[in-house]
Amino acid sequence: MGFGLLDFLFEFVGVLCFLGGGILIFVALRRLFAKSLPKLSGTDKDKVLKSLRIVWPKPSDDAKLVTDGVFRRMRHPVYTGLLLVGYGIGIASGPVPQLFLAIALHVVLRYKAELEEKFLADKFPEYPKYVARTGRFFPKVED
Repeated sequence: MGFGLLDFLFEFVGVLCFLGGGILIFVALRRLFAKSLPKLSGTDKDKVLKSLRIVWPKPSDDAKLVTDGVFRRMRHPVYTGLLLVGYGIGIASGPVPQLFLAIALHVVLRYKAELEEKFLADKFPEYPKYVARTGRFFPKVED
């Protein structure tokens, strides 16, 4: 029975990570777009598509630094959500290759976050203070 219980626990933890990550991504993107997207009149599709360009980490010229909501505690909640989803799939599915893919995703997102933070520090003079009080992927633990 121990092995069946262990399988169940891994699946349960994996599903919780997956769901928690999905919720975190939704909440973070909602806050980010609410602050970043300008109030559009009509159907200015080009402006919307330009605003949704989030693959490249360099902020646009009209970007705003978002430091409230879930961003008040961590600098990259979308990446954290992606990591939780990736690790959740790896843990729940059991095979080692999925877990290695989650680790590879972690390496890529860490590099991307570091690059993005350099761009943000150049653009926003207040960014170093924000970094000092928040964690990169998880909330900073105070002593």
